Order: sequence, then structure tokens, then C-alpha cells
Amino acid sequence: MLKIGVMGGSFDPIHYGHLSLASLAAFKFGLDLVAFVPTNFSLQKKPVASPLDRCAMVSMAISNDSRFFLSKVDVERGGVTFAFDTLTDLLSLYSPCRLFFILGIDALLGIEKWKNWQDLFEMTKFIVSERPGYPISLPKKIEEKVEFFSPPLLSISSTLIRRRVAEGEPICYLTDPLVCSFIRERGLYR
Repeated sequence: MLKIGVMGGSFDPIHYGHLSLASLAAFKFGLDLVAFVPTNFSLQKKPVASPLDRCAMVSMAISNDSRFFLSKVDVERGGVTFAFDTLTDLLSLYSPCRLFFILGIDALLGIEKWKNWQDLFEMTKFIVSERPGYPISLPKKIEEKVEFFSPPLLSISSTLIRRRVAEGEPICYLTDPLVCSFIRERGLYR
């Protein structure tokens, strides 16, 4: 059965931290593929770039890794993005498959506020990236359904990239060169 990792996010813009996390998760957990799923609209973060621009940047950044693919299920559905809807759509598109939701411990700590959060554990295995400053203290019912791993800490964030672009600073070596060119050509984050 196909094992598909799921990396959801605003990817505003995508950067080497996202790519490194997905690559390590694929290796450690034997994933066949990793779907990068840009949100359409998130209640947690208001994207700066349009959904189509964010999809284009993801597509460019992942183009050299045959394990990675872009899924536009959230953008095509429209409206607010919820993990439950994302996973439902991916399961219907790729069944039979097994999904592995890749996220950081900071996101997992708020999972009880997510739409249909208890159903998520039946739909996917959670692969959770540990992060400094976030102790792993979860209810037993959640912890037993989660796999943890420790990726290298990269001090890169989409916020940092947007700030640097706005201040005219270079962003090379933070994200893929094609993404850097796209940001410059489209005048994003200025």
C-alpha cells in the first residue's frame, strides 16, 4: 500500500526548513511520496501571497525531488482550510493508501480545537517534529497515536523571508533559487 506523507501549510513562501523536514520524514518513516498541500485560507495565518502564487512556489521548490508532489485540493475546494477536509480529499483521490500527517509539536498541541479532530487519528498517522521549547506532554490517548522525530533545527521561517524581502535583504540560501526569482519577478512581500 502506498505510504503518502502530507505537509500542509501556508508555504508563504516555502523554504528549506519545509523541504528538509519532508525529506527526513520520508526517509525515517519509509514514505513513498510526500504531498505538499498549500492552504487556501487558514484561520491561524492570513497568507500574504495568493493561493496560486504559493502553489507556483511550492511546485518550483519541489521539482527536483521525485518523492514530492503538489496537491491543490485545499485551493481548489476554496474557503477555509481544515485538516479533516484535506485528508478526506486525499484519501478519496489516492486510495488505497496510508496517510502520514507531518507537522510540528506546536501545531499538535492545539489539535483538540481542530475540526473533527478525533476522526483525524482514524484517517492518518501523525509524524510530529519535536521543537526546542515545546515539551512533549500530551494526553495518553493522543500520544499513543503519534510518532515523534527530531529534525535538525534550521533557523528559517516564512516570516523571516518576508521580512528580509520587505527590507531589501537577500534571501538566497533560505529557499530554492527558482522561488527567490519568482518572488523578485512578482514583487511579492514588498
